[in-house]
Amino acid sequence: MKAFFIAGALILSSSFASAGAMKEISFMTTESVLETLGIDESVLSMEQKFTQVAGYDLAIITMARGNYKVKGVAPTFKCITVFKKNSDNWYDIVKTECETLK
Repeated sequence: MKAFFIAGALILSSSFASAGAMKEISFMTTESVLETLGIDESVLSMEQKFTQVAGYDLAIITMARGNYKVKGVAPTFKCITVFKKNSDNWYDIVKTECETLK
């Protein structure tokens, strides 16, 4: 029974560690997108999804929609942020590229 609780604690702690890592990756991606677009976070709504890009270890697509209008249309941007794994077994941003959809 004791082994069962120890195994459960290990699984639970690894889940929390993964959630923390994903939160950090999301934060890094958000900061890179905001810097690339040159827009403040308060005027955008963002949605992120994992994707695959050849030659990179991790990639995230960010759809950003402006909470404002330019010539009557709220701007929409599609950004791709790509990462490479470093020697510390963590991810470094290689680049973020954005395109305006509307």
